[in-house]
Order: sequence, then structure tokens, then C-alpha cells
Amino acid sequence: MDIIVDAYNVIFKIPELGDSTKKCDIEDLRERFLLVLKQYKAERKHKLIVVFDGKGFGSSNVVKDSGVDVIFSRPGLDADEEIKRLVSNSKHPREIAVVTSDRDIIHFVKKYGSKVMEPLEFYGDVVKKTAQQASSGGGNKKVVDGSEPISKYIGPSRTEAQYWLKVFSEKTGDLSDD
Repeated sequence: MDIIVDAYNVIFKIPELGDSTKKCDIEDLRERFLLVLKQYKAERKHKLIVVFDGKGFGSSNVVKDSGVDVIFSRPGLDADEEIKRLVSNSKHPREIAVVTSDRDIIHFVKKYGSKVMEPLEFYGDVVKKTAQQASSGGGNKKVVDGSEPISKYIGPSRTEAQYWLKVFSEKTGDLSDD
């Protein structure tokens, strides 16, 4: 099964992710989200396609990174239209799950027989799988219930790390990140 993620729709539905826009820029937020999805992909055999609005990026852009296909929408299109295009052009749309809460996308993909997954449901699975991966050791997987924030497993963003380095360097006078 292929999973298509309406990236910004998911990010801004997850308080832990969307709230961090107050602390970091959108590029940093996007990179953190992709890091989480790469860890998730390591635990899943599904094809994972993440679609971002590409406005301001110049041209259509597809990046394959650790098994995650990242698509930036083409000029004149938004992520919603790219997702619809992916589903409508698929030879097997019934084997696609789209992660979104956007009613227009939901209505469209259901006409093709694709499944829809709510962002919180998807994120719960992501947290569970990445927590299992992070806590596994020597072949024995410790099952984590997903109640811990994902940031526990991926660490601070670059912006957050720079902030804390600045705070602690003011106290110690040392700007080392070792």
C-alpha cells in the first residue's frame, strides 16, 4: 500500500509539530517532520510519498530520501492538486491511503476507492513505530505506547539547539556544542 501524506495539513493538525512554528522556521519544521517520517519508513514496508506546497520553490521537485518520496507542488498547483493527480493517475488507487483532514481531498480520493487516514491516527502510528525503533536493542523491541512526544526520540531542532547553546554560553561564556 502507498501512503500519500498531505504534509502541511498533517503538520498543523498535530499540536506538537504545528506549535513548534513559534520556535523555528518552516524549513526547520519541514526537516524535522521528514526526519520523523524517515524513521517511520524504516519500520514500514509501504511506499511513503510526502507532498508539500511548492510555492516559492521554483519548479516541481521530487526528492527520494531514505525511502521517502518528497514532492513539492508545481508552479500554479498546490499540494491538494498534486495529491489528486497522484491518485487519479494511479493504476491501483484502491491500494493508496491518503493522510489528510482536507474535506475536498477526502471526497476526491474516496471516488477512486482510496483509503483516508486522519492525521492524528497516522501520527499515533508514526509515534508508536518510531518509539519502538528508538527503544529497540539487540533484536528485542520494547513496545512504547506512544504517549511520549516524538521530540523525545528525534531531539531538538537546529533552531532550538542554537537557542539553548546561546542561553548556556551566556552563563558559562563558552559557545562550544560538544
